[in-house]
Amino acid sequence: MAGALSGHVCVVTGASRGIGKGIALQLSEAGATVYITARGREALDRAAAEVRGRGGKCVPVVCDSSREEEVAALFERIQKEQGGRLDVLVNNAFSGVGAITGEMGLPFWESSTSLWDQVNNAGLRGHYLCAVYGARLMVPAGRGLIVIISSPGGLRYLFDVPYGVGKAACDRMAADCAVELRPFGVACVALWPGMVRTELIMEQVEKTSLPCFRD
Repeated sequence: MAGALSGHVCVVTGASRGIGKGIALQLSEAGATVYITARGREALDRAAAEVRGRGGKCVPVVCDSSREEEVAALFERIQKEQGGRLDVLVNNAFSGVGAITGEMGLPFWESSTSLWDQVNNAGLRGHYLCAVYGARLMVPAGRGLIVIISSPGGLRYLFDVPYGVGKAACDRMAADCAVELRPFGVACVALWPGMVRTELIMEQVEKTSLPCFRD
C-alpha cells in the first residue's frame, strides 16, 4: 500500500483525534499529502506531529467547518499551494458528542432547541460546505472522491432526533452529490464506521452507563 497515493492531495476534517486522525495517518502512509483540520491548534499540532513522525506529509489547518469563511480559506490555500489539486476529501468533523450525552435520555420536546445546531452545524452543515468548495477543485480536474462519515443513526433511532435527522441528511447528501458529480468523474460516498474506540467515545464510556456506550 505504501506509495499508492504518492502525489495525491487529501483533506481530512476533524482530524485532531479519533476516526479523522486514523484516516489521515493511513492516507499519509500511502504517500499522500494530507491537510488536516480541527478547531483547536494544540490537538491539531499533536496529530500533525504523529503523522510526520511516521514519515508522512501533513499540513495542519485550524478550521471550523461550520464557518463558511474558514472553509473557503482552507480550499483557497489548497488552490495556491497544490495548484488546485485535490484528490480526496473526507468530511469527518463533528462536534455534537458532548451535547448529545449531556441531554441523553430526554425526549426532543424536553431537550434544548440548541441541541439541533450543536449536533448539525459542524456535522451536516460543515460537510456540505466542504463538499461545495472541494467539488470546485475536483470538477475541473475531472477526478476526485468525497467521503462523508455518517452512521447507522440515519437509518434507525440512535441517541436523539437531531442526530438521526442529521445522519439521514448526510446519507441523502452523499447520494445526491454523487448524481451531480458523476458526469465529471468525481465520486461521493457515505461511510458508516459504527461505534469506534476513539478517545472521545472512551471518555463517554467512563462517564455514562447508557447501553449505547456499553454494548
